Amino acid sequence: MRIFLKAALSLFASSEVISPTGIFTDSAGLERETFNIVKTLETDDFHFVVIGDWGGRPAPFYTSPLQVSGAVALMKYAKINKPEYVVSIGDHFYFNGIESVQDRRWDMTFENVYDSEEMMVPWYPAMGNHDWDKLPEDTESDRLGNGWAQIEYSAHGTGRWTHPDLFFTTEYTTADGAVVKTIIIDTPTLTGVYSGGPPLPDRDDPRCSNFYNMDCPLKRLNPLFPEISHWAFEWIENELAKSDHVDYLFVAGHYQIIDTGGIYDFELFRRLDPLFEKYNVNAFFQGHKHTHEHAIRSPKLVPEGALEAEGGPSPRSGCHERWENTGSDNGQAICQYYWSTRHMNSGFTSVHVTKERAKVSYVTAEVDNPVDDFIVGHEFDILPRK
Repeated sequence: MRIFLKAALSLFASSEVISPTGIFTDSAGLERETFNIVKTLETDDFHFVVIGDWGGRPAPFYTSPLQVSGAVALMKYAKINKPEYVVSIGDHFYFNGIESVQDRRWDMTFENVYDSEEMMVPWYPAMGNHDWDKLPEDTESDRLGNGWAQIEYSAHGTGRWTHPDLFFTTEYTTADGAVVKTIIIDTPTLTGVYSGGPPLPDRDDPRCSNFYNMDCPLKRLNPLFPEISHWAFEWIENELAKSDHVDYLFVAGHYQIIDTGGIYDFELFRRLDPLFEKYNVNAFFQGHKHTHEHAIRSPKLVPEGALEAEGGPSPRSGCHERWENTGSDNGQAICQYYWSTRHMNSGFTSVHVTKERAKVSYVTAEVDNPVDDFIVGHEFDILPRK
């Protein structure tokens, strides 16, 4: 069964440009450079953090109370469990991204907020819809959020922002040989820049009775870069296929594939879920919804799909926010845990990796608690693939 995870939320001497490590050509002939960041550690275990949707507010505010409380909790937690790196899964700059590498928000929303020594580690980003989003119609500018500037920023600032491309991989090996590979993907490139809802099947089309049917037309499917999207889906499978040596295989992106309510983005689901099953992916770290969730793809979800009485797939159903650790199965996803930001507390996910297991901890910022700055909530183990 595949696990789908929601994450609410050494000093660098200089900045550097990450060099490509290869080239991948898709079946249409598109050739793009590839980037694989490989590191070997001197310890038998390590921590990493996953955080998303932390992007503050536009000028003149730059931050939000929710972001700041989460940053304080993260930095205090990191003093106890220092991460080797941070996986940042999108919406880094609300509400319309940044304009350039000189944008003041780099300092005001990122560098000056996550500023403890423990945060001076590589940050591996996957962009979200707000990083590419268009400004409201009543504004003078018609620019898009400049996601390419987030990639270019890797050569600027403190040097920890490590974003060589829309799609790249990291591979960390512990001293005793445990290999952790993470495939970072840009989901807006794959399925579009949306805030109003994900790609959904046409309920009236009989081809959509099978959730995996690539002939099923999807509403609101508008890949940001269609040619790169085609390339990326083939590149993802290529990366998964050459991961037999990996103990823990993760994928990280902004949009949900499956959450505790069931299937979310049907295009991501029908393309990636079969690959995750085929190549034994341990977990997909996803953002966008501003919650902490632990969802497992239901074994009841067979290719024929789970149909409603009228014959169409149910786009949203299932896990109520009060259902926690119940194992409730709605036919699309098994709900193990669901936590919403109902008290406006922020959060993040920490993963402690050893050769025996990867322990996942959901951590919340307790802004209303005078004693604790953070509380470790739901925890569970991910076992190695081999």
